[in-house]
Amino acid sequence: MYIQRLDHSGSQAATLSVRHDHTPQNHNIWHYHEELEFIYIKKGNGTFFVGDCIQPFSDGFLVLIGSNTPHYWLFDEQYVREDQPAPAEIHAVHFKVDFCGADFLNLPDSRAIKKIYKAAERAISLDIQHSFLPQFFIRLAEKSPLSKLSSLLDTLCTITELPSLTTLVSEEYANPQQQEDYRRMNKIFEHIRLHYRSKIRLEEIAQLAGMTSNSFCRYFKQKTGKTLVQFVNEFRIGQACKMLSDTRASIKEICFDCGFQNFVSFHKTFKSITAITPSSYRDAARKPINTFS
Repeated sequence: MYIQRLDHSGSQAATLSVRHDHTPQNHNIWHYHEELEFIYIKKGNGTFFVGDCIQPFSDGFLVLIGSNTPHYWLFDEQYVREDQPAPAEIHAVHFKVDFCGADFLNLPDSRAIKKIYKAAERAISLDIQHSFLPQFFIRLAEKSPLSKLSSLLDTLCTITELPSLTTLVSEEYANPQQQEDYRRMNKIFEHIRLHYRSKIRLEEIAQLAGMTSNSFCRYFKQKTGKTLVQFVNEFRIGQACKMLSDTRASIKEICFDCGFQNFVSFHKTFKSITAITPSSYRDAARKPINTFS
């Protein structure tokens, strides 16, 4: 599976694209596009890859992704099966940086919007507790074309006024600029996704990338800001977080199912990445949260 460049502009007359999906297959590819992606996963669970970040997601996940930032929505199996026992619900808006006109960003008053666009290159994670965000997505499809533009701009302005923003991609991440980088990194990510439950050997990954082990280590650290071990451990912990939230499996069962060879290593790695223990994470995940219709 190779990364794909997608075009969400639709007809030339459309300034922004508004979608309401129940088919995660539309998002289940490693891709990038010129448009920013503003997305609300109202219903759905899985793993979100963006830049060098591996982030579990569940109902109510909200994120603003910058232009040409690679990302991949890996929905859990129950959402992509043909019989769809658990249909997903996804609200997505795609728009270009100049959706308000070519000269808009040159205005002094748009300085805060430019900062948001810059931060979005590292993917801005937004809190569902800000009730204006879910309502923005749910009501947008019913609006006239002009009202859609106005509503999007108003929502972006409100985001600029939030006290702080959480970004998911590290500052060290170097966005691949060559198509060959995209192909190579996609092969690596796909191999990790398919084989994380077993031991992943450096020599095997390096051969897949067409490099020596030493060259691959330098290349991977340059592109992701992480070592291969760090990246694989983050992916495994992401899977563990989902199992802690969604299953009754014991923590030891989850440890070995996610590819760790011993419980002490799993516990230490989990705490270093999430800052809490697996049992504390499970307790927190079981607490009810507010939802929006």
